[in-house]
Amino acid sequence: MDWILGGDVSNNIVNGVEGMSAEWFTTVLRDAGALPAGRVDHAELEPFGGGVMTSMVRAKLSYADAGAGPASLLVKYPSDDEGNRGIAQLMGLYELEVRFYRDVAPRLPRLSIPRCHFAEVEEQTGSFTLVLEDCSANTKPGTLLSTLSVDECAAALGELANFQAPLWNSPVLTEIAWLKDPTRTLGIFDAIPAGLEPFLARFGNALDPDHVRMFEAVLPLAGKWVRSWREPTVLQHGEFRSGNILLGTTADAPAVTMIDFQTVRIGIPGVDPAYFMGGSMPVDDRRKMERDVVRDYHARLLSAGVKGFSWDDCWKSYREGAMYGVYLLVGMAGQVEASERNDRVILGLTQQLASMAMDLDAPKAAGLL
Repeated sequence: MDWILGGDVSNNIVNGVEGMSAEWFTTVLRDAGALPAGRVDHAELEPFGGGVMTSMVRAKLSYADAGAGPASLLVKYPSDDEGNRGIAQLMGLYELEVRFYRDVAPRLPRLSIPRCHFAEVEEQTGSFTLVLEDCSANTKPGTLLSTLSVDECAAALGELANFQAPLWNSPVLTEIAWLKDPTRTLGIFDAIPAGLEPFLARFGNALDPDHVRMFEAVLPLAGKWVRSWREPTVLQHGEFRSGNILLGTTADAPAVTMIDFQTVRIGIPGVDPAYFMGGSMPVDDRRKMERDVVRDYHARLLSAGVKGFSWDDCWKSYREGAMYGVYLLVGMAGQVEASERNDRVILGLTQQLASMAMDLDAPKAAGLL
């Protein structure tokens, strides 16, 4: 992976499309080394996803000299919603993604992610801008409601191995000040128990009673669990799910490209693979395929140079990691705006993730019960 981040050009941060002129793109691409000569003549902007906490547009670019630079780019910037923007700033989501691209991504040579041309954040105001490669010509996004095949799940966890292996138990993780600071992670998990009551008030009547009993037993222990994490430690994506990957659609595209790094942290290996498997397919499908997919993931870790992590170690970490989806969903979903679609999605994911935690006896693997 080649990296062409620009230098100190924080004055080029934009908070909306009004700042994305042809001149702005010219400056960004020149500073990144992606426009050796010429200039951007015109930028045509169109909305392009972005999620709840961010906004994003696709910029179709034309040049004074045709083909001088990228035909299109994606620009990511703060949400237009003041409340969402405030939450994102409070949780440091914008800062984390910018710092990931600047400080961590260059250390992951085999990882397939969009090339980053510009990454800057103003910590005091929360303003940030990312200018990313547009991969849409040869990929398709996964979605929260999509069910993945065995091959797609294996490819996703194979890419996760490329994300984890280079910094597996590495002192580099603790040399990056913002990454080693546990304040954000502890704050999130310490707040999770307060989410149980509103979650059950909203969804309790539609839940399996066995699931409710598990939630009531483990939610108060969220802070205890995160403080129990021990080596081996890895870089965690934190929201590794089907909606945060791109699936290749052409022979020359990577099978899976990882995106959205607003929740990166240091933690145990099993969190990301378990959250991905539990949230990416119906319960019966996950039960049929998970051992094969996790064995393939383990083999890829070993082939990438990870040592001292046996199959038994891997499976135990995966079982323990199944707690993460329960904590994340039950602890926070009560805050999601109520709607027929949102409630349907939340209930479906709750059933999948809770069934996974019970199938794998995750509370016992995590030392909670």
